Amino acid sequence: MTVYRKLLPTDLNAYRDHLLRLSANDRYARFCGFKTDEAIAGYCRGIDWRFTIMVGCFVRGELRAVAELRTEPKVWPGEGELAVSVEPGFQNQGLGSGVIQRILTVARNRTVRRLVLICLISNRRMQSIVRKFLGNLESECGEVTGRIELPWPNQMSLLQEALDSGTAMVNGMLDQWNGGPEPEPAAA
Repeated sequence: MTVYRKLLPTDLNAYRDHLLRLSANDRYARFCGFKTDEAIAGYCRGIDWRFTIMVGCFVRGELRAVAELRTEPKVWPGEGELAVSVEPGFQNQGLGSGVIQRILTVARNRTVRRLVLICLISNRRMQSIVRKFLGNLESECGEVTGRIELPWPNQMSLLQEALDSGTAMVNGMLDQWNGGPEPEPAAA
């Protein structure tokens, strides 16, 4: 079962493990540079959950794709920086678009007006996703900056986030219920 939901600080180890499973090329694309395992662990320890919202895609209980939104109202009023990661075996299956679609709704509902995504000029997948969500792209010095303008929240966006949260909770409970240990055979 595939479950999309917001990540909590208790999901930090799952997020770190997800980033560690990225290939060297995917790590380079995600961080716009090479990151060692230790650097990724340090990055995860440094996450400020007050200004970070993440939506993850869990496939059979394992985190496989994440959209990470960083906001800092004093530095970027009304803006947030978006980063996306999808593990190699799960790319080109719509998981990246799924987490981005949901993070756009979450950002919109928190009155973030513009999302900024910075990627390498060679990262065609991210550029394609920005275009898919009607963003603008600008290139400079080997990097591409994508900007996605968001409308104000409305009843439908608030309802969509509530439905996503409720669905995630129910699917998570079903996963636990279905994924429990096999019952012991009855003694003869």
